[in-house]
Amino acid sequence: MPPIFCFIIGIYWLIEVVRIFIHFVKKNKLKYSQIKTLIKTIGVPVLFLLYILLVTYTDIIRLKLSESALINCVNASNFCQDNTRIGWFYVEFIRQYEGCTFFTTDTWIFDEFGIAYVPLGKENCLYIRNHQSDRIVKIYGNWWEYYYPD
Repeated sequence: MPPIFCFIIGIYWLIEVVRIFIHFVKKNKLKYSQIKTLIKTIGVPVLFLLYILLVTYTDIIRLKLSESALINCVNASNFCQDNTRIGWFYVEFIRQYEGCTFFTTDTWIFDEFGIAYVPLGKENCLYIRNHQSDRIVKIYGNWWEYYYPD
């Protein structure tokens, strides 16, 4: 839904900028005040840029803010419970496998999404199923994002 919404807003913005330009060329003056014209012409691109930044970096920001709480769960797995909030994440369940700690943040039917803490040299623990459709992406440091579809 958000890409369609952005596309519609982008088309509206383009039409409005063209209307402002045509009015300026025909009448040799701005259609709106200078401030309103400035807001209309650069406001929408700035909002798009902020939206893209928010979508891109939200998970990294959440992870940085939650890292100490998540590390507590890595070090003492009995300290944390399933179906609870850990920092800025709602964790459905926690599982440890070959030294890695998996925090499942979402499941949908049989698909599983989440983040994992992987000690250096133990990256093979991420490839539990060796399935081609698995998506595993390094976030930063020892933190990885995983998606295991079924």
